[in-house]
Amino acid sequence: MKYIIPILACMLVACQATKSIDERLAEVWKNDQAIRVKMLDLTRAVTVEGRMELVDSLFAAVAEEERVDAENMEIVEELLREGLPKGLSDKSYQTIWIVIDHTSLQKQEQYLPLVQQMADAEMIGRDEYATLFDRVAMKQNRPQRYGSQSIQFGAPEAIQLWLWPVECPQKLDSLRRTVGMLPISDYLNTLTQTMGVECHFDPSKTIDDLNRMRATE
Repeated sequence: MKYIIPILACMLVACQATKSIDERLAEVWKNDQAIRVKMLDLTRAVTVEGRMELVDSLFAAVAEEERVDAENMEIVEELLREGLPKGLSDKSYQTIWIVIDHTSLQKQEQYLPLVQQMADAEMIGRDEYATLFDRVAMKQNRPQRYGSQSIQFGAPEAIQLWLWPVECPQKLDSLRRTVGMLPISDYLNTLTQTMGVECHFDPSKTIDDLNRMRATE
């Protein structure tokens, strides 16, 4: 009996520690999503409704998003300092991924192998790893692989939305299937409905073409 009590105490402490991490990451997720909902609402108000008086609010939200993302990444890096925590909830692992997905390119490159390990271990979806893979490629000014990334440019009241160029347009849907993503046509429709502006995809457009278009706006 004298050995059982310490063991039970250790198990209780471990459960409490895991729970506290899950709760902390739940707050991180909430903050990440709240600022993005705010950004989306403001963007739609400007582009769809033409409410130009909200442009200043939109710029302020961009700065707020950067602050939230930096604070969230500090929390996640603290948790990862001694390796990926074990026994967390599915939502917590998804939160770790999404914070990395929303951080700087340098940190995305640093943690991309970890995110791949998480996908291989089924802690997160393959589509989530594919999304980060594409985002890193786009930030490095390279073609993406799975067609998950788009860019927008132009005046707030006349935003253009384009799918970032892909490596193999003819194989895009088959590649998307391998990671559990919808066909690209369905994804483009979803983006268009979400953003309130048509998302264009022209396989003949190169990265240089899009960069020139963006530079002239």
